[in-house]
Amino acid sequence: MSSYNCAYVHNHYSVPAEIGRRVIASGEPGVIIADRGHYIGVILDSDPKKRIRNFHPTWEMEYGEMAETLPLKEWLVLPFNHDWDDLNWNREAREDLVRVWAATRGQAKYKAYERLQEYCHSIKAMLRFKVRRA
Repeated sequence: MSSYNCAYVHNHYSVPAEIGRRVIASGEPGVIIADRGHYIGVILDSDPKKRIRNFHPTWEMEYGEMAETLPLKEWLVLPFNHDWDDLNWNREAREDLVRVWAATRGQAKYKAYERLQEYCHSIKAMLRFKVRRA
């Protein structure tokens, strides 16, 4: 995990915010999973869908220890009929590679599709996306 994540929040609010840190956000336990600029993205332990919610870094926020595991996994998604071997020699394939955080392989495909939606003719393009853990 990068020591530069949540840098603005860490410096501006003088809080120990970083991806992977346990927190109590508005009375509910969770884990910081995203740097959202002026906010921190937290997944609450009680959320079965593992949605990232924005919280202000000082409003009803308690910081704890670093989590042993993260509620989401990092995935690499390769769209547009590329193959994993293409990454070694094809600059276009490397530029198209998308990194996302998701709980499942299917969620990773959909999150990549959301980012690439303007380049896809339909949602069926997502069926050809290749996914693997980062």
